[in-house]
Amino acid sequence: MKIQAVGKDTPGDVAGLRPGDEIIAVNGGPARDAIDFLYYGADEEMVLKVRRGDREFEIDLDGYGDHGIEFEPMAFLSCGNRCVFCFVDQNPKGMRNTLYFKDEDYRLSFLHGAYVTLTTLRERDLRRIIEQRLSPLYVSIHATDPEVRRSVLGLRRDDRLMAKIDRLTQAGIILHTQIVVCPGLNDGVVLEKSIRDLAGMYPGVISLAVVPVGLTRHRSALYTLRAVDAGHARETISLVDRLRNEMTTNTGEGFVYCSDEWYIRAGMDIPGAEYYDDFPQIENGVGMVRDFLDAAGRLETISAPPRYQGKITVVTGISMQEHIRGFARRLAAHSGRDVRTVAVENRFYGSTVTVSGLLTGEDIIHALEGTGRSETIILPPNCLNDDGRFLDDLTPDDISRAFGATVVQGMYDPVETFFVLDE
Repeated sequence: MKIQAVGKDTPGDVAGLRPGDEIIAVNGGPARDAIDFLYYGADEEMVLKVRRGDREFEIDLDGYGDHGIEFEPMAFLSCGNRCVFCFVDQNPKGMRNTLYFKDEDYRLSFLHGAYVTLTTLRERDLRRIIEQRLSPLYVSIHATDPEVRRSVLGLRRDDRLMAKIDRLTQAGIILHTQIVVCPGLNDGVVLEKSIRDLAGMYPGVISLAVVPVGLTRHRSALYTLRAVDAGHARETISLVDRLRNEMTTNTGEGFVYCSDEWYIRAGMDIPGAEYYDDFPQIENGVGMVRDFLDAAGRLETISAPPRYQGKITVVTGISMQEHIRGFARRLAAHSGRDVRTVAVENRFYGSTVTVSGLLTGEDIIHALEGTGRSETIILPPNCLNDDGRFLDDLTPDDISRAFGATVVQGMYDPVETFFVLDE
């Protein structure tokens, strides 16, 4: 672990650490990444073995608190799978480099909830996960049948997924799982087998999200896949509901959940909050719409001051337009404000991609043109990366300059987006 910066007068600075120093051991344990640093350093005292140039020495630190040390970003493990539905392969040319990187890193799964397939997991990785209690992890299954999984993930051989899962869960590691459904490949009886196999490993496998495949218009020379239509969506919901009811009867938990997109494509109502238990996969688009609707339901009880003045334009993707427009009408009636909604068609990826998290700045600007002036433009909460950029590298400031309006990123709670609520 190479130190990138040390804060002035922090414990690390006082102990003598410098930028460029390499931490090669922590309390006698390896120092491969931030997880090792926290795990082996979880004691009242921390002894660091440091390499500086050709010299190695030890430095003592208090084991707890902020040491003021900033490490260089760790190198992520990459994915060697050739999944037939991989979204990265459906990106056009000319985007920023990070959007073409396929990660397959169990550390990111533990730290940030990123889904991994476990295909590249080695014996030493399994031992480390178990020893350091890296739980929960988030695992992409796609099929428990070895041949179907091999075909869908583009593997050369059986990767013994279920044996890995059994070993992890027997050691107390909790797994949240997902299946991306590709019509004709891993749906129907294959999907039912996958759900039953994973349900048999409950509560080690604690949840399963069933998600429809996402297809962009940039699929030239890629495997031919069918999009999920309304009929297929209804069939899948029916299958999942049947198995979910069995699990609820046996365990009191639903275990398996259809993502929101199934209900939107099927033209069906979003289930009530009880369907989602404690919302274990909300960040995977499972229950996000229900959470929005329930949060929006308290609008008429709010008497807090508004955050914004003047005319407001709310930007949304096609999937959520009905729900956002309904909320905007209620907001206008409740507050006496001029509130309108603009649903943005995804020209960048194609009209089959309807979620707000994959909108570009250019498509938003195109949709807003000719819609009239607003004082405030509210963006969806999930359309910007951590650097405040859209997928096409535009920023909210670009939209602000184009329309002379204040542009802000909304919150997942629609009421808190528009009103200053008490702590």
